[in-house]
Amino acid sequence: MVRWLLALVALLGIAAELIEPLGNALKGQQLLGGSFAALMALILFDAISESEPKEVVGVHVFADRDELHAAFREAFQARLVRVDFSGFTMQTLLDALRVPLEKMADHEVRTVELKLCIIIAHLNLPMGLPGGLVPAPRSGESDAERFYFRDSPENRQRMRDDFTKHNWITLKNLLERVHQRNPGIVISCEIRESPQIPERKLYILNQETVFTTPYGIERRDVTWHENTYRILDTEGFGPLYGQARYIGWDLRSTSRTTAQIAEHHMECHRNLWNKLADIKPERPVIADPVWTPPRR
Repeated sequence: MVRWLLALVALLGIAAELIEPLGNALKGQQLLGGSFAALMALILFDAISESEPKEVVGVHVFADRDELHAAFREAFQARLVRVDFSGFTMQTLLDALRVPLEKMADHEVRTVELKLCIIIAHLNLPMGLPGGLVPAPRSGESDAERFYFRDSPENRQRMRDDFTKHNWITLKNLLERVHQRNPGIVISCEIRESPQIPERKLYILNQETVFTTPYGIERRDVTWHENTYRILDTEGFGPLYGQARYIGWDLRSTSRTTAQIAEHHMECHRNLWNKLADIKPERPVIADPVWTPPRR
């Protein structure tokens, strides 16, 4: 409201200077004090306009997975497609890749190279998160139920068998279908296991845009192989913190800070990827971490 009032004052001030009868009438009514009043109104109007919050170019805020999946579909329009990822079991990555890979498997596309660099958590060593929960002793009847967290070999096996290995088989099958339909596409895909427990998922599309989302922490009961046990899980799908689920930064942004944030995340992933080329688990979860085209 103030902005519009200042705009009106500014226009009246300019009109008073340009149109003599109007200016005399307005000045006679003591509405304006000539050019000084007009100048002050313009300065205030400009100051208020500049103070309004503006969107930063190259920053992405997604409230749900559909928006992230749309970014994946757009990235797959390129001739050189590259996806870098780090996370626990690549479940959400597979969900984002499924539709564009199925499209590649059903249609001829302009893509000439597809490269997937995937870092996952190593699940053959003890870890506290995700892990098991055991009831802690109560010191009094009024105490709330408390728990101790610990490693859970059962849960790690569940994650290995039902998620990591299953997702890798599914991804390899998708890549095989793409190769059958579009044999001219150069496809490379490798998984590297990290001892570092990821606090968040990271997606890098075509070395241009970074998206990240934190893992939540959720207490839940899990039934597996007819046994039920309580775990402290790393929630990968549901958490919505504030108005955002995924945050992204574009390396091509005209905002220097935005581009530097994107570069920071890319360099962190590149550093870990390169380190894991020579540092391998003694007992890997994935025995065949490099996809190769099937022999004919």
